Amino acid sequence: MIARKIGPLVVAVASLGLGSASLAILRPAPDLTTAVGRHLMAGALANAALAFILFIIAIGPLRRGESWARWAYVPIIAFYGVPMIFIDATHVAHDRVPRTLAPQIAGITLLIVGLALARRSQS
Repeated sequence: MIARKIGPLVVAVASLGLGSASLAILRPAPDLTTAVGRHLMAGALANAALAFILFIIAIGPLRRGESWARWAYVPIIAFYGVPMIFIDATHVAHDRVPRTLAPQIAGITLLIVGLALARRSQS
């Protein structure tokens, strides 16, 4: 019973954490007169939209115990979260790797723990 309440809450918090990455992407503010600046803005907005959708799934269908809701997170972890960790691990300056990867790894871990707790409550 407790897992059913805590699991979706943990997932919701992790989803909001993903959204906070959008703020980091936009600091300092990108120059929107350049292609790179517009791409940074588009990436930040897409990331924020994805985080919002994941948050809504966590507080709605996942909390109600709808099994499809757990599966909505799998492609996002597999095709977005994990690849970004590898990209950052190989392309960020060596002295910044721990600061860059720690929140990403913590976020994915929190997401997986929350999903496991939510699944446990449905068994």
